[in-house]
Amino acid sequence: MSALPRLSNLAVSLKNGVALLKYNRPKAGNALNVPLIKDILAGMTWANNEDQVKVILQTGEGRLFTAGLDLQDKSVSGQQSTVISDEFLDAMSDLHKTMINSNKTLVTAVNGPAPGWGTTSLALADLVYASPDAVFFTPFVELGICAEACSSVTFAKIMGHQRAASLLLAGDRMTASELESAGLVTKVLPTENFLEGVLGTCYRIAKQPSEALKFNKSLMMRTSRQGLLEANETEVKSLKERARSQEARSAVDAFLLDQELRRQKKAQAKL
Repeated sequence: MSALPRLSNLAVSLKNGVALLKYNRPKAGNALNVPLIKDILAGMTWANNEDQVKVILQTGEGRLFTAGLDLQDKSVSGQQSTVISDEFLDAMSDLHKTMINSNKTLVTAVNGPAPGWGTTSLALADLVYASPDAVFFTPFVELGICAEACSSVTFAKIMGHQRAASLLLAGDRMTASELESAGLVTKVLPTENFLEGVLGTCYRIAKQPSEALKFNKSLMMRTSRQGLLEANETEVKSLKERARSQEARSAVDAFLLDQELRRQKKAQAKL
């Protein structure tokens, strides 16, 4: 077996055929920046190439699954010409392609709130488990940008056009139970011992004949893989265009100002 990756923003472990990839920026709510996305990509690539890995499980450290895009991080928004750096979008695109092309069983354990990519990326997993307090929404229109992680295709395919529009166009918030009913979440599990419960399912899956597991995953993906790769390419190209628009700049500036005013209000309330 190759050595476990040692990464700054992702904790990687392997037990009983299950690779656990845990986002590890808890002080920032596991918000996505270039270092974290690149670490997730590195962990996913290692797990895909490691023969002992049968199942790849992603989750978040702390209270949140992920706070979504970290618009205050310079690796994301450090360029004057765009609200989201090309480096971030290219790394995100590579992560999506790696997930789409994977023949391992991909599982996501949503341990808390999961805005933005925390919601859209779920459709690239084979199984999704969520805690009851998980909340899902995609503020792309609010920020003047567009869909990602193939969600412009996967959401409507899984949930139907109206529910997809509720998330992607209206920016509505949905609970774990609502997304379980919609089909994007496999099952809602109790908060107590949540990760242990998901791991138990992963260990059971990993015990099954490994070649049959990969073969059936390939069969399931045979008619959708190319379409997902094309959707990812189209979305990333569109994101680069939208992120350079004046509309996106104005929307993101207004969002960041609102966030700062809320922080100041909370700080004053504590005095």
